[in-house]
Amino acid sequence: MSEVTVALVRPVPSWALRGVAALLGAATLLVALAGSRLHPVVVAGLVALVVATAVVPGLGLAALVVLVAATGVVAGGPPALGVVMLLVLLVHLTLWAGALAARTSWRTRVELGVVVHGLRDVATVQVGAQVLAVVATVLGGVSLGAGDVWRAVALLTAMGAAALLLPRPS
Repeated sequence: MSEVTVALVRPVPSWALRGVAALLGAATLLVALAGSRLHPVVVAGLVALVVATAVVPGLGLAALVVLVAATGVVAGGPPALGVVMLLVLLVHLTLWAGALAARTSWRTRVELGVVVHGLRDVATVQVGAQVLAVVATVLGGVSLGAGDVWRAVALLTAMGAAALLLPRPS
C-alpha cells in the first residue's frame, strides 16, 4: 500500500478537531441540562459520552449527545429564546465537528481552509435556522422581552456577517 504526502500550508491536527468536537458536545449538554438536578452517575455517564465522542468519533456519538440534549430540553419547561438560539447553534456545530472529526485518524492533519469552508457553510445555514428557531419559540408560547429581541437580532447579524466575511473558495 502506498502513502501520499500532501504539503499543507496551515495544518490543523486531528486531535484538535476531536477536542473541539468534545468541547462543543459538552457545551451543548451544559446549556440543555442547565438547572437540572442530575444524579452523579448520570453526570459521569455524560462525561464518558463526551470523551467517547472525541476518542471514537466514527461511531456517531455526536448525534447521541444531541439526542440527550433534546431529551433534556423536552423534559424541562419551555426554554427562553436565547437558550433556544444558542442550542440551535451548538447542536449544528456539534454535529458538524463530529462529522469532520469522524473523517480523521489520530495522525491526520486537515488544512485550515477546509475547516473554514465548513464553518462558512454552517454560518450560512444558521441564518435560516435561527429565524426558524425564533418563529418556533414564539409559536410555542414563549413571550419575547426587549432583551430577547435584541439578542435574536445580534445573533442573526453575527451569523450573516460570518457567512459574508469568512473566506470563500477561489
